[in-house]
Amino acid sequence: MQPEGKKTLYGVATLWLTVVAAVFVCVLAACSTKKNTAMSRQWQAFNTRYNVYFNGSEHYNETLKQMEEEYQDDYTRRLLMHPAEAKSDEKMPQPTGNFDRTIEKMQKAIQLHSIKKKPRKKSSSAKEKAFRAREEFNPFLHNAWLMMGRAQYYNGDFLGAAATFFYISRHFKWLPEVVTEAQLWQAISYCALDWTYEAENLLVHVKEKQLTTPKLRHLYDFAEADYNVRAGDNEAAVKYLEAVARNAKGTQKNRIYFLLGQTLQKLDRRKEAYKAYKKAGSGMGISYRAKFNARIRQSEVFTGTNIKGEVNSLKAMTRYERNKEYFDQIYYAIGNLYLSRKDTTQAIDAYRTAVKESTRNGIDKALAQLALGNLLFIKGDYVGAQPCYSEAIPQLSESFANYRMLKRRSDVLDELATYAGNLQLQDSLLTLSKLPEKEQMKVCQRMADEYKKREKEQADSARRAEFEANRQEDQTQSNPNAPQQYTLNTDKSWYFYNTQAKNAGRTEFQRKWGARKLEDDWRRRNKTTYSQVDEEYDYSDSASNTAANDTTKSRKEGETDPSEDPHFAEYYYKNIPHTEQELKNCNDIIQESLYNLALVLKDKLEDFEAARRYFLQLLERYPDNIYRLDTYYNLYLMAVRRDRTAEAEKWRQAILTDFADSPYGKAMTDPEYFENLKRMDALQEEMYAEAYGDYLADRNAQVHSLTAQMEEKYPLSRILPKFVFIDALSYLTEKDYGKFRERLEYLLDRWPETDMTDVAGRILTDVKRGRKLQASSSNTRGMLWETRLSNDSTVLNAEGKPAAFENDPEKPQLLVLAFPLDSVNPNQVLFDVARNNFSWFVVRDYDLEPMSFGNVGLLVIRGFANQRELDHYIGIMEREHNFDLPPQVRPIPISVANFELLLRQGRSFEEYFRFRQTGEQPAGAEEPSEETEETEASENPEQEEPAEGAQDSYNSYKSYNSYNSYKSYNFH
Repeated sequence: MQPEGKKTLYGVATLWLTVVAAVFVCVLAACSTKKNTAMSRQWQAFNTRYNVYFNGSEHYNETLKQMEEEYQDDYTRRLLMHPAEAKSDEKMPQPTGNFDRTIEKMQKAIQLHSIKKKPRKKSSSAKEKAFRAREEFNPFLHNAWLMMGRAQYYNGDFLGAAATFFYISRHFKWLPEVVTEAQLWQAISYCALDWTYEAENLLVHVKEKQLTTPKLRHLYDFAEADYNVRAGDNEAAVKYLEAVARNAKGTQKNRIYFLLGQTLQKLDRRKEAYKAYKKAGSGMGISYRAKFNARIRQSEVFTGTNIKGEVNSLKAMTRYERNKEYFDQIYYAIGNLYLSRKDTTQAIDAYRTAVKESTRNGIDKALAQLALGNLLFIKGDYVGAQPCYSEAIPQLSESFANYRMLKRRSDVLDELATYAGNLQLQDSLLTLSKLPEKEQMKVCQRMADEYKKREKEQADSARRAEFEANRQEDQTQSNPNAPQQYTLNTDKSWYFYNTQAKNAGRTEFQRKWGARKLEDDWRRRNKTTYSQVDEEYDYSDSASNTAANDTTKSRKEGETDPSEDPHFAEYYYKNIPHTEQELKNCNDIIQESLYNLALVLKDKLEDFEAARRYFLQLLERYPDNIYRLDTYYNLYLMAVRRDRTAEAEKWRQAILTDFADSPYGKAMTDPEYFENLKRMDALQEEMYAEAYGDYLADRNAQVHSLTAQMEEKYPLSRILPKFVFIDALSYLTEKDYGKFRERLEYLLDRWPETDMTDVAGRILTDVKRGRKLQASSSNTRGMLWETRLSNDSTVLNAEGKPAAFENDPEKPQLLVLAFPLDSVNPNQVLFDVARNNFSWFVVRDYDLEPMSFGNVGLLVIRGFANQRELDHYIGIMEREHNFDLPPQVRPIPISVANFELLLRQGRSFEEYFRFRQTGEQPAGAEEPSEETEETEASENPEQEEPAEGAQDSYNSYKSYNSYNSYKSYNFH
């Protein structure tokens, strides 16, 4: 037994611990989020700051530093204000770093430490009323909200970040500095989305007096710089970029100075740009790649009168082994220096060297090829320019400056190079034909020797490449820990979800095939998918022809025919024209080449001066050529376009003199012919606008009438195929299927290469396979609901078979918002839905995925485990009075499986609606459970009770499961 004194001491200690524990429990109870006292507020603020928020902040700072230091900027294009902005374009180099942990920590802080309960009323003073009007009473929690918004921004969720900052600006109005910071971050998020109009609307409302701290000033300068750069106002962007660069830290300072140099270079402020690039390449911790690119850019803005020193300085860089992979950039910069001094000869040599010395075959080589190709194009060397463009274009992103113009020029050069190559070859052959036979053989022998030399060089190059590959393989085997290169798919993701692998495959394809349009039969010249006659191939004829033409039997096995082998002079000699017929053929090819060169330059590039030279050369060399009338007419049109009245009259008189009875001659008896021609184009456009309006308004009779007028008055109109196409579609809604098919066949037969060809061909192919035509009661509705949800030609395999839709309300569901793109802004729909999701569902995170198919835009809302959750979501949206989508937006509830089936098989919503029309009401589409209601209510403690009549509205929504209601329902 214990002594009496010890018992007493033990009892006292136990009592003391009990009292302390009781007091501690009482303090905790008094400090819970359900209480709102001075003690509870300070305790929750302390707990937020030094617990969850601290851990999230540490992760945020470490990840942000890693992102900024490790990002590989693309110096061939305008730099971004921050690496995070690259996440808005998957084709750009993507930054490292994931901020999900920070976002989770901030969400946890908000859930655990938010104080929404109003404090006990003490007085009726204005100060007390303002205090009680707050929506959040944890004095530190706004920091968690701001941190979450910034983490969403750096994570690439710019729309989510904008919604977060919008929420902060609306619910923390008693903290003006916090509101200003949120508005600035919201504008920055809009800039990352390239929503410059929305960003400007926010920035104009931020006043100078609101920028009360250096942090807010820096953030404002950043937002203004980002906005002005994206809006193309380089002059306004300069002062903000300078301010941002002065206050930036680490690699961000170098990045902003480089962007400042690029902006000044666009303004032709070369001396200032030179200084900016110098600062961009200086500082501790900067990578050699950044220093090198800054130095190269300095050479581009060099303003000295003597470039020799600058050229020698750049050439000296080629002596260092570490610069070997940068040779293409170095010689490209040298070429730019020569070009800036108008020395095109030296510039061409430098660009050729850049292309030859390139080892990376990437964007830097492509820039040199573009510069070289442009100079050759200007000189009229289309044969030399064509490979430069065709190899460079696949390396460029669609956001590259003047991409469309360059792509168009490349496509046209493919055509020009053919005619130019024929012209050069036939001119050379004609010249050779005038030489004595002995001289001809000398030339042919020289060509054979050159061919052997090239073949030997190629073989030597291949052997060196093989040796280098074997050497690297040996090094890899001897050092198994060496890093592997060119590993594109390091994870187990599907190929099309791996951006790096997908881009590499795209580049490789375009290197081999060129930049092809994504369409059916992309390898065929005539891409029409429908033909009225299926030709049968006679294999017996092929066999007999092969046997008749097989001349190899007449020659001894292993013996070489010199005329068929490019190693011999006879191979080249046989192509020289000798007979009258051969000379005539040669001249015919020259005439055709001259005419087509001029026509392509005029019509596809609008290079009227170059086209005029070829037309005049054709008339000079062959005065009686078969293209004379068309040549006169095109020379007349170009002269009128260039306001050369005297020259235009000259060619008009030539047509009237030599071709008075032709259609052109009869039309040109009127001196105002061209003015009439211009008015005719405007009149045709007006007629088409009227016809299209009639089509959308279901006035099919007017569509037929206007099309008939066009065919009678303007049978050669370039837009007549559009009339015929909508004319055919209008017969479909009239259920005149025979006329519909007849008009489409006429369209394909008359105009086999138009924008409508592929669509018309698909329709007729489907009909030919036995698919029944289904007509809508409205042209407009048919365009929306009957659009196939796929751009993939492989989906045609499913045509003619019924879709295997399912009706299981317990499976994951989607809500698809469908709308016509010509009348609804998809960005606005996306933002409105995201904003309301964030306001009503703080905990739940619904994914939003925009899609488009032709003129149909979709916004897919994901995250519903079953039909009940989807119904509850729709009910909440119904009760939200501020949620008002455009009337053209139609909500379509559909299961994930059924939607994926639509996409996979390229089916339309019309087919799904027919399935729902014949199906029964889903058994699981009942009212949301009490448990679900309570969960959502806890997510938003301030949620009000639904207004009177809201439940009736929700019930009316649920009844729209019928076929017709699907297509006519709107949220409001």
